[in-house]
Amino acid sequence: MSKKLTVLAAATHPDDVEVDCAGTLIRYVKEGHKVYIAIACTGNVGSKIHTGPEIEAIRAIEAQKGADVIGAELIHWDFKDAEVWLNDTTWKRYVDLIRMTNPDVIITMERDEYVHDHTNVGELAYRAAIWASTANIPGTEYPPIDHIPTVFRMETTGTYRNAPPDYYVDITNEFEQKLEAFKQHASQHGDFLEKQFGVKDWNEYISVVNKLRGFQCGCKYAEAFRMVNTWPNQKAYRLLPPVQYGTED
Repeated sequence: MSKKLTVLAAATHPDDVEVDCAGTLIRYVKEGHKVYIAIACTGNVGSKIHTGPEIEAIRAIEAQKGADVIGAELIHWDFKDAEVWLNDTTWKRYVDLIRMTNPDVIITMERDEYVHDHTNVGELAYRAAIWASTANIPGTEYPPIDHIPTVFRMETTGTYRNAPPDYYVDITNEFEQKLEAFKQHASQHGDFLEKQFGVKDWNEYISVVNKLRGFQCGCKYAEAFRMVNTWPNQKAYRLLPPVQYGTED
């Protein structure tokens, strides 16, 4: 059975998906699936030379440019950096995000991330996924969806994930387009990423990580994922590219 999927990449900051899962999103787009990128935070601390309002405006433009290169529809929220918390109001906002986009697949942040707003976005998206299909949740705007999306967690920054990945996506043919999407975040190159973390060439970082994952699964470049292993998230078919949904008619 052939089916076109809807994919929601629920990330924290502008450039998160470009670093960690853009190649996979590009593959989804190439296969004809619908991709949304939802960014929670404005990126207001992401500069050593601009004020908060200045870098927010710059990064909003860069986020749109990156999504355009990927071929995804962008949803950009207004949380300030480090202000995404696990509370009822924010959880319901993620329930409504999932209901609005109606995804079959959610790709979100890993639990083993290095800052709490990364971790919290991943937890909120995961915890909202099953409730998006249930009724009678007060304070929500959109009606329930008719299925439970499958949740995958993307690569951690620095590959510091406690559990090993269990899914790989070959992005060899998409790697240059992934780099092009990341290059749209020009404000981060030579300023924040280098000055904050001491990494002069994040293009090299991406190349090294994706080569490592490619080595692990037998291709030149790959991205790695971990499926959330709680019921009823597991499916008897593949939902990451190349998608193999059910059986052929």
